[in-house]
Amino acid sequence: MKHNKSTWAFCALLAVSLFFLIAAFAQSGRKTESMVAHDAAMAGMADMTGMAGMDMAGMDMAGMDMAGAAGIADMDDMDDMADMMNAMPQVDADMQDPLIDPMSLSAGHTHAGAAAESPSEKGVQAVWSWPEGEPEAGRSAKLVIRISGADGQPVRKFDVNSEKLLHLVAISTDLREFQHIHPEYQGEGAFVLPVTFQEGGNYRLFADFIPSGLNELTRSAEVSVSGGSESGSDPDGSRSSEFPAGPALLSQVAGGMEVELHFGHLMANMQTGLSVTFRDVDTGKPVSDLQPYLGSVGHIIAVDDKLQEYLHVHPVNAASTGPQALFGIAFPHSGVYKLWGQFQRDGQLLTIPFVVKVP
Repeated sequence: MKHNKSTWAFCALLAVSLFFLIAAFAQSGRKTESMVAHDAAMAGMADMTGMAGMDMAGMDMAGMDMAGAAGIADMDDMDDMADMMNAMPQVDADMQDPLIDPMSLSAGHTHAGAAAESPSEKGVQAVWSWPEGEPEAGRSAKLVIRISGADGQPVRKFDVNSEKLLHLVAISTDLREFQHIHPEYQGEGAFVLPVTFQEGGNYRLFADFIPSGLNELTRSAEVSVSGGSESGSDPDGSRSSEFPAGPALLSQVAGGMEVELHFGHLMANMQTGLSVTFRDVDTGKPVSDLQPYLGSVGHIIAVDDKLQEYLHVHPVNAASTGPQALFGIAFPHSGVYKLWGQFQRDGQLLTIPFVVKVP
C-alpha cells in the first residue's frame, strides 16, 4: 500500500503535537505535586510552630509549677524548722550541747502506742504468768512472759533494743514504786526473770520488745502484790499528783548533781523537746562524765496518773556524756504525768523522779 507525502506529514505533525501535549500534562502534574508538598510543608511548619509554642508555654507553666512547689516546700521546711526551734528547750549557755540539731527532735524515739500498730502487730499477744504463785512484798517471785504472733505461734526472733531483747517496767498504781528490769530470753517466745516488789499493792507491768520484722511494741498487765506496807513514805514528795511542778522546769538533786528538767513549748499531743541538764552540786560546773546506760546517755519513762498512757523515750544525742541529754516527746493528752529519768555516773545508776502538768 502506498502513502503520499501529505499523509506522512500529517502523521508526523500529529506525533509531535501528542508529544508536547504529554509533556505539558507531566509538567503540570509536577507543579501540582510541588504545590501540594509546599502547602503540606508550610502546614507542617505551622503545626510545629504551634506545638512548639504550646510546649514552650507548657514548659513555662511547668517551670512555674516547679518553682511554686519548691517555694511551698521551702515554706514547709521553714515552718518545720520554726516548729522545731519552738520545741527546743531553753537552757543555760554552759549546759548546751553544741552538736544538737533542732530537726533531730522529729526523729526522737518514742513508742507509738497501740493506735499506730498494723494488723500483724495488733495480733501479737503477751501472756503473763507467776508459776510459783502471786508475788509477795519483799520476796522474789518468778515471772514468765510468753510472746505469740497473730497466728498463735510463739514469736521466736526479737531485735535488740537498747542492748536488750525485752524491757520490763513495773510501776505501782500509786506511782510510788518503779522498776526497770530485763528478763532473760529462754527461746520459743518465753522471757523469764525473778521480780522482787518492795511494797505491797497493785502494779501495772509494761513490756517493750521488737519482734523481728515488726515495729517496737508494748504490752501490759496488772498484778496484785500481797504483804508489806501499802502506804509507805514519800520522802521526795514526787508520788503525789498535786506535787507543785511547773510546766517548764523541775529540779532534783541526785548523785551529787543538780538535775533539771526543761521543756520547749509544752502542749498535749504536740512534739516538744525535753532536756535534762546536769550540774555538779559542789563545784557548780556542768557535768560531762555521765556514762552510757543501755547504750545511751539516758532514758526517760513517763506515765499519766492513771497508768493508761506509757511513754519510753530515748535521747537524740545518745552518745553525749553531759551536761545535756535531749529527748523528743509528745504527751498524748493533758494532765499530770510522772517521769523517771535514768542516768549513770561513777558506775551508779540513778533513777530520778519528776512530775509535770501538761496543759
